Amino acid sequence: MLFAAESSPNLIEFNPAAFFWTLGLFLVTLWVLSKIAWPMLTKKMEEREVRISEGLRKAEEAEARAQELADRQEQILNEARVEAKQLIADSRAAAETQRASLIESAQVDIAAERERAKREIDLERARAIDELKSTTVNLTLEASTELLGRELDDDDHRRMVRNLIDELAARDVVNEVAGRL
Repeated sequence: MLFAAESSPNLIEFNPAAFFWTLGLFLVTLWVLSKIAWPMLTKKMEEREVRISEGLRKAEEAEARAQELADRQEQILNEARVEAKQLIADSRAAAETQRASLIESAQVDIAAERERAKREIDLERARAIDELKSTTVNLTLEASTELLGRELDDDDHRRMVRNLIDELAARDVVNEVAGRL
């Protein structure tokens, strides 16, 4: 043990040779680092700083472009909405105009059909009245021939028919019969 205790260095002891060697090596290492390693490290750090700032600048530009595109897209979307609303309004107006036109056309057609029907009814009424008058005249002639027991000539027939028609017209019988038709 004695031998072990004498051979172990004392950490508290000051060794000037080791101190100067350590100091010299430190200074040489410091000088080598300052001449070779630090400039390279500084250069690499500056390059990295440039790359990072360039990346940040590009990111800001990309963000600005993205915002610009988003704004432009929003503007286009708003324009499309306005155009769609306008198209819908125009379509509704056109549909309403078409509807009004169809209704007006239908009303004109209905009025024309109504007038045609009235004319046909008036014509049929006039035919019925004429037929009624003719039938009345024929029946009257037959009845007068039977009553008188003799045939009347054309002048007698005409005089009797006129008298009968005037009498019936005075009583408004012909118009009443025609009104029922």
